[in-house]
Amino acid sequence: MTDVAASPLRVVLIGCGRVGMHLIERFSVNGPFRVVAVCDDSCAGDLIAPFGVRSMSLQQIAQSQDIDVLWITSFWGFPWESPLSEVFRGHHLITEAPFTLGNQSAERAFADAAQRGRLLLVHHPRRADPDFRQALAVAHDEKIGAIRAAKFVLWSYGRPPRGATRGIQQPIRDEYAEPGATKVRFVAHALDQLVQLVRSRPIRVAAIVDPGFADLFSGDSLLLRIVFESGCLAEIDIRLDSPTPFQIGWTLTSERGGYANGRRYTLTDDGEVFDSPVTISGQNVEADPIDCLAREIRSGVPNASEKVYACAVVALLEGAQQSLVTRQEVTLDWPSEG
Repeated sequence: MTDVAASPLRVVLIGCGRVGMHLIERFSVNGPFRVVAVCDDSCAGDLIAPFGVRSMSLQQIAQSQDIDVLWITSFWGFPWESPLSEVFRGHHLITEAPFTLGNQSAERAFADAAQRGRLLLVHHPRRADPDFRQALAVAHDEKIGAIRAAKFVLWSYGRPPRGATRGIQQPIRDEYAEPGATKVRFVAHALDQLVQLVRSRPIRVAAIVDPGFADLFSGDSLLLRIVFESGCLAEIDIRLDSPTPFQIGWTLTSERGGYANGRRYTLTDDGEVFDSPVTISGQNVEADPIDCLAREIRSGVPNASEKVYACAVVALLEGAQQSLVTRQEVTLDWPSEG
């Protein structure tokens, strides 16, 4: 940890909304990264100057030799096929979840980065959630068998109060603050966790939003039903208009047991079910996602599993959107291997 903090990787943020300012503040103290510049015409200089951060243009980025990482803070990820892509392709890239590219484009983006000797990484801040870490410890225990069903529910109230800010200057908002983006962001984090829990390729997805809508970013709710090659059936239920909070985290059912609410369930040969608290050993405790990103960049070696997880999330989001339009279950179109 000392070596990482002694020579932080130099970061230029592409976009500087709420997420960008959070990264600037976090990295200003210590850690493996340090934000040195921002590329965002709408970013006020007086907000970033106190942190020693300057503004940079795309032309300056293309000419600079003092950049280790470009961090794409936009909710939409990076348009890899954009004319601006040549400016970015000379650097390692980190993009915020949900990395909303089309699945075919995502595959090409990873392949292009590898060809140029650069890494394309996705930041998943929710991987350190205690419930997920406990569920993962159970799901990867071969004694309980393959996961047959998985469910995640998050109901909360995310609408701004009506009239509460009347006469008061509105805070700076960005795409992450919009209700639809918040909903999809929660879903993307849940999908990232799901594909690690099940460890099988998703093959079909069906999506439902509020009546009258046919877009992922519309309405206050989203229900996904996902089928995996292993036969596992999973459901993700997100609702941001519920005054009654309801959150169960992950519930898993397998051939010989399962997981729910921090407890492991074990089915004995006699047909009895025992439950016990889940304890995570030191070697199974995931490091901070930020530290993981820094170590991967310093090593220069891409993690093949991370590409699989990222492309699976992208494919599921894309398939969910198609399902909303067609009102049918969608078979995911995976690029051919090899």
